[in-house]
Amino acid sequence: MANHSADYPVVVTATFVADPLAPTFSYWTAELGLPHDLVVAPYGQVLQHLLDPHGPLVRTGPGANVVLVRPQDWARDRPAEPAPPSAADAPPSPDPTPSGHLRATLGADGRAAVRRVADELVEAIAGSVRQRSAPLLVVLCPASPALLADPADGGFLTAIEERIAAELRRIPGVGVLTTADTVEAYDLPHHADDYADELARVPYTPAGYAVLGTAVVRRLHALRTARPKVIVVDADNTLWDGVVGEDGVDGIRIGPHRQELHRLLVRQQEAGALLCLSSKNSEAEVREVFRRRPELGLELSQLTALRVDWRPKHETLRELAAELDLGLDSFLFLDDSPAECAELRAACPEVLVLNLPAGAAPALSYLRHVWALDRPVVTGEDRLRTELYQRESRRRELRASSAGLAEFVAGLRLEVRLTPATSGQADRLAQLTQRTNQFNTSTVRRTAADFATADELRWAVDVSDRFGAYGLVGLVSLTVDGTALRVDDLLLSCRVLGRGVEHRVFAAIGAAALERGLDTVDVPVRRTARNQPARDFVTRVAGPPDSATGVHRMGAADAAAVRYTPEQPVPAGPPATNGPAEPNEPAAPDRAADAAGHADRLDRIARELATGAALHRAILPPPPGAGPTAGPADARTPTELAVARLWAEVLGVAPVSVWDSFFALGGQSLQVVQFMARVRAGYGVELPMDLLFTTGFTVAQAAHAIDDVRPVSGADIDLLIAQVEALSDDEVAALLAAEEA
Repeated sequence: MANHSADYPVVVTATFVADPLAPTFSYWTAELGLPHDLVVAPYGQVLQHLLDPHGPLVRTGPGANVVLVRPQDWARDRPAEPAPPSAADAPPSPDPTPSGHLRATLGADGRAAVRRVADELVEAIAGSVRQRSAPLLVVLCPASPALLADPADGGFLTAIEERIAAELRRIPGVGVLTTADTVEAYDLPHHADDYADELARVPYTPAGYAVLGTAVVRRLHALRTARPKVIVVDADNTLWDGVVGEDGVDGIRIGPHRQELHRLLVRQQEAGALLCLSSKNSEAEVREVFRRRPELGLELSQLTALRVDWRPKHETLRELAAELDLGLDSFLFLDDSPAECAELRAACPEVLVLNLPAGAAPALSYLRHVWALDRPVVTGEDRLRTELYQRESRRRELRASSAGLAEFVAGLRLEVRLTPATSGQADRLAQLTQRTNQFNTSTVRRTAADFATADELRWAVDVSDRFGAYGLVGLVSLTVDGTALRVDDLLLSCRVLGRGVEHRVFAAIGAAALERGLDTVDVPVRRTARNQPARDFVTRVAGPPDSATGVHRMGAADAAAVRYTPEQPVPAGPPATNGPAEPNEPAAPDRAADAAGHADRLDRIARELATGAALHRAILPPPPGAGPTAGPADARTPTELAVARLWAEVLGVAPVSVWDSFFALGGQSLQVVQFMARVRAGYGVELPMDLLFTTGFTVAQAAHAIDDVRPVSGADIDLLIAQVEALSDDEVAALLAAEEA
């Protein structure tokens, strides 16, 4: 799924106008170096787009589909409900809303419509992922604050969002974002623009769209780039406040923000990251903190490894990498000390090193906005990863005590099961195709949607031994091709290689060919920089590939007879660390060549772009010449200066003269709506349409219209009286004479 090419379409279909997302996508493309080709489909046709197999949505990768849904929009096209007979003599309703306009309340019929379309949406999405393999992200967007404040509608809309989210999360291949991931995560309470929504179905402020777009890009970033496999964390002033060697076990402080930080780390561990502790301390004192301080929300059993001594951190990390058999480019290191972070960056440039801000609350806020910690897909194997590595440690002990490889393999008592893959395994199978590089014959990256339907010739490989399960560790995809059984995918996790698992899988493929009366097993192997183990194995058991087709061919009976001889193991190959990435391999932007830049980007995002206001300033900065005191030189009134500044914000270019035309400066209808909304918010004035959509729509004309219709405030009247009272008799006479003339 990873793809850094420019050809990564992101198709957005929404229940409202989504075009204002474009600046946000452009900003993040430049910031991340991860292109997104944004395509916004016509709004209000979400169900049609999902159901149409030939519609605008991306069918196969690379690319992604994004559905933006605001459930209240499903009720807005109904006529307003008539007043009950008992209210015939009452004053007119404050919401005589015509069709297509905002409504003060949803009403019973509106809530029924929302429930009905919510069911249709879930059904349409389930059907869509069966037709399309591209990732699908559904964003449940914030409702209007006015409706949320209504006693009946507020609870209903909250409940409907929760229900839709729960049902969609059960569908393989579908990602879900809610308001907790958007305006709440980015602390943007004032995100709605009801006036622009009324005018043109633009329901959010520019800052609101910046937050929505950022949340979408952040999720796509998680799908397209590798996540750290190991998180190494410091102890003093990181897991707790204070230094245990100086303050003592009872003197260190563990407040609510540190406890929430612990919970965040535990969620990472439950999502598949291996947690390790590296601290320059006395190991006995650190262990005593874990034993005696119950408010520490992290247990020693949740740590894969502990390194507490006085050695440099780069030594302990290299030791951990060797012990876990993982490359340093899969490590994330968290420490509050700038000096420790600088030392580790210099010694191990491939490690992703992040320097936590000082203080518990800033550190927690920072970690919540470290994009590398986003793990949108969590499988059963992920939840067991710490336990799996602990089991592997016991296997290494057995290996060390065995007289030879044959005794070790026999002592494991391996069991290998190949069963037809099910939709319930879709996330894990997709994850395997995206992460497995060494023993992978095709290196085709697939999504969960590719596994939504059953296929008797697509097998999941489960392995266990005397120490427990390895989990779902492999995938085999087969196709009958004439008299041959073609192996489209053969991939296995590196942790089961060199023990005969690959041989048993190949023999099962040969047996399947014999059962179907086929003559041969054909294995095409795509050559990459990192799949040498797969190429070596297939060549060893099936012989070299055909010089013309590049396919390894083996008789079905011979394939079924493949056996493992422990005295001649197939090497598992070197750790997948620094080989050049193929175009379709999972992106690892934190490799040594780009680690420093990648860490700097992540650090800046977490420190400086963690609120809606900050995102708005970064994504839509004022253009040159549009400062708080800037404006056209020929501006004559404060209103003209204010209008010029609004134009600069909306258009991204500052007018030079009050007689510049809005449309000559590049304005479009959507930007007219945004300007109208800002004028209404700032002045309480609704500008006339016959002004806005003409070539005469200039700064001067807009300012004149505002001044002509806006109400005069008491402060304005007081100022006018004061100015008149300050005039001399001669000045008054001169003004009156000029007026008469």
